[in-house]
Amino acid sequence: MITVVIADDHVIFRQGLLKLLQSAEDIEVVADTGSPDEALRLIAEKMPAVAILDISMPVLSGIELLKEIEKKKICTKIVFLTMHNDSLTAKKAIQSNAAGYVLKDDAFEDLLYAVRAVASGGTFISPSISEKVLKRKADDSEDRLLTGREREVLRLIALGSTNRKIADALSISVKTVETHRTRILHKLDVHTTADLVRYAIKTGLLEM
Repeated sequence: MITVVIADDHVIFRQGLLKLLQSAEDIEVVADTGSPDEALRLIAEKMPAVAILDISMPVLSGIELLKEIEKKKICTKIVFLTMHNDSLTAKKAIQSNAAGYVLKDDAFEDLLYAVRAVASGGTFISPSISEKVLKRKADDSEDRLLTGREREVLRLIALGSTNRKIADALSISVKTVETHRTRILHKLDVHTTADLVRYAIKTGLLEM
């Protein structure tokens, strides 16, 4: 069961999210609130697998709240909900260690997928914003570190694909995907999937 805390100061929207998530058999909403301070307390108390945070809450923004969560060394994965459909805001969110970025306009289509993706160690960016985020030009000096196949694997990792989906998409084995992932981590001197996503965004490797 994936435990979730929701923090959004728009009551009607939050109630809609609550109903959406409660309709899923594998997801349990353990708390919801419209206050960022209350959200921090609830996340520290409930230790949910995933916290869904409005990125533009009053007093404390979602990104600032994420920093407070990290200070407390809480391992909850963060999915940001936002009206901001610009690549700069999305990039800042991902660089702040968020695992997901979902546009409010797409929430009722994408949120269940996003929660499941980040809970299983993946990442998720709303498709309607990912193209803007991923079209940034590559930094050739860094991009040269990776082979063409490694860039393909990295692109799919950053889009939230599982090893099995990457294997099917590239017609290779899951073991080969795992080998590519290990080599990419080693070459870039990073340690997590979130690090790979941030690198891909920074260098613009993921051209749609």
